[in-house]
Amino acid sequence: MYKKVSVFLISLIFIFLLTSCGGGKKAKLVENAKIPDKELFHTGMDFFNKGDYEKARLTFQTLMNTYDDSPYLENAKFYIALSYYKQGGIDNLLLAENGFKDFKMFFPTSQYTDDAQAYIVDINMRLMRGPTRDLTYTKKAKKELEVFFKEFPDSPLRKDMERRLVYVDNILAKSDFEKGKFYYKRKKYKAAAHRFLGCVKNYKTFFYRDEALFYLARSLEKIRRYNDSAIYYAEIVRGYPFSKYFDAAKESLNKLEKPIPPVSEKEAKINLRYYKMKEKEPNFLIKPFKSFFGIFHHKPKPWEVKPTTVKNK
Repeated sequence: MYKKVSVFLISLIFIFLLTSCGGGKKAKLVENAKIPDKELFHTGMDFFNKGDYEKARLTFQTLMNTYDDSPYLENAKFYIALSYYKQGGIDNLLLAENGFKDFKMFFPTSQYTDDAQAYIVDINMRLMRGPTRDLTYTKKAKKELEVFFKEFPDSPLRKDMERRLVYVDNILAKSDFEKGKFYYKRKKYKAAAHRFLGCVKNYKTFFYRDEALFYLARSLEKIRRYNDSAIYYAEIVRGYPFSKYFDAAKESLNKLEKPIPPVSEKEAKINLRYYKMKEKEPNFLIKPFKSFFGIFHHKPKPWEVKPTTVKNK
């Protein structure tokens, strides 16, 4: 068995080197030595399924160099990118991202372009850090999610991407929230209000939004912006009857001599959905994404990108 594989690999390398060279004589030799594209593709898939990703890439690349009009080109290109993704590690993930972007560029009408974009999102999420760390990849993940929604509004992967957007938005919101609390504790209320305002305005699905609203209202009250403060106390009363800040918000409105709005069942129902998420996962936003979900340890995640598998034609 191993002897057969070794002979086959030697043949692949031989063809790969010859296809890199010019000359009519060599071209004729290559023509005679060609392995059928179908056989190359299925051999590459055998290597891929066994986790031998380097040999899989060599085989797929040989196919692409040898048969520029093969019906297997699209699949080979996709699986080269996917092999880097499966191999893992930061360098390979970045190579996978470039590979999936190339796939989208070369095969823009492929039925697998949404899968490729989903993997690009997932790669950036794997590289994300916690809310108090560098947000470069978190912002990139958000940008790639926006690309997904714009380009693939009807994709079967949309619901998965929507769940991921909630997660990414919560990391970004938690970053602003923690900075706001930092300033609030140091009595820098104007700076705190700025951070809390960005948090509640930009991230409606933030799990701690009731708390952010409360501290925003308090910060505004501290700098004597009483009318603005009342707006956010009222939002807590109207949309967060289950919050521990509900009674305090009502008392603050009374002290400010502002009307207490009725609870909106519609708003409360929507808010409760996200509020409960922090109860289910108390460490959801404390630990970095990769350690919380065990990204680099091959543990299952709460939601997994499950792109439609490219079929072996």
